[in-house]
Amino acid sequence: MTEKIGVIGGGIAGVGAAWSLHRAGYEVEVFEKGPALGGNAKTFRWTTEDGHADSPLLVVAWPQMYYHNYELLLRELGVGITTLPISYFVQTPDGHFCQDGQSVVERRFARQFRRWKRLVAFVTRLNDFFLSKKTHESLYHFSYFNPLNLIPLYWLARLFGISKAFWDTIFVPIHCASFITTSMKGVPAVILPLLESIVPLEEPTEMGTWVGAPRQVFDRMTESFPDHVYTDHEITKVEKKGGRYTITDKHGRSYEVDKVIFACDATSTLNALQSPTWLQRTLLGNTRYVDDIDPTFASFVIHSDTTVFPERHRERILSGFNTYSEIDETGALECTFVISSQNPSTKDAGVPMLVTFNSRKAIDKVQKRVDLPHSVHAVGIRNLIIMSMSRYLQGKNGLYYCSTFTTPEGAHDLSFMSGLVAAQAIGAPYPFSRDNHDAVADFRLMQKMMLKSSDRSD
Repeated sequence: MTEKIGVIGGGIAGVGAAWSLHRAGYEVEVFEKGPALGGNAKTFRWTTEDGHADSPLLVVAWPQMYYHNYELLLRELGVGITTLPISYFVQTPDGHFCQDGQSVVERRFARQFRRWKRLVAFVTRLNDFFLSKKTHESLYHFSYFNPLNLIPLYWLARLFGISKAFWDTIFVPIHCASFITTSMKGVPAVILPLLESIVPLEEPTEMGTWVGAPRQVFDRMTESFPDHVYTDHEITKVEKKGGRYTITDKHGRSYEVDKVIFACDATSTLNALQSPTWLQRTLLGNTRYVDDIDPTFASFVIHSDTTVFPERHRERILSGFNTYSEIDETGALECTFVISSQNPSTKDAGVPMLVTFNSRKAIDKVQKRVDLPHSVHAVGIRNLIIMSMSRYLQGKNGLYYCSTFTTPEGAHDLSFMSGLVAAQAIGAPYPFSRDNHDAVADFRLMQKMMLKSSDRSD
């Protein structure tokens, strides 16, 4: 009899796990509490003068040098990949910074930028010492013995003579879009070289994006089992009865499965478990999300009101920047994603497409207001410890876990890979050709993070 696997959560981790298991011959049931699959890789349909246009919303691009497996997935699905220039504009009470080397703010911090480069070089050398067997550039290299896992980047930066003003004016406004938070003092120093390679502070960069919107990825991954995908199903109870699990949603609808993969946030997972063990309570109950510690990105406004930008720089921001951050006199930060700026699926739609977090001013031309609770896993020392301990939960009593709390941080490729590893732990093989050695190496590194050695297989 074919095993039936229930997957709770319809983001890239859960759908990735279901896709891999279905390919391997398992029967899958996917439960998503929202109206559509996608998780943070949301697709939004904008109203335009000519009708509508679809675009990504929160996950808009990715660093191609690291997303080996995600790009293999897109090629397998026939989803086009193109490149997207990435640049940041920061407005402060004292002027603006826009990575062009010419602004007053950048010149004022010239000495700080030199110290920043020395800090990056120091952390890189120390990381390389603890990763002497590193064979390729990867998001997945991790050494439990590196002391920089336990040292916050903020405090190491201060030791290198980098000021709080530099942190608040340059580092936070640029990286808040990546971390979806302004509270970054707990970010471990070990990830600094990775951050600088993806989003260098002093110059624009380039990333990959979809030809089209991310909805197509989830549609194609589930096209061979559409009748086994249940949206608007918020799961409130997972209970073992007679050797199988009964999954029940908040409306009382129940489904029976043999095993369960939790691909949702840790809080929802813990609430659904009827008799959690002490380890489940300890790890799941102490996982933190950015909205637990910083409400800045807990809600956002989808709109076309360009007056959120300063009039002097408005046209330049609309045509050439992806992210605009504004710091007011109190130090509060407002962040706007300029979706229509350069994304190939939206730049010719003729309508400004803007997503503003923590709005400090009235906004007109609103298309939607959205609350986003528990949107992103908080990157910090506590969650690194929880990640390293989560391997001892995997497979216990037929329960498996993926999504961001089992990974170092919430990158899309990491989440996707966590789903593949959970599927492999159940019995699904690695789903891609082994000719791409970097992708295979990443998969094996993710296995080491998520599974005990006895649970891994090739």
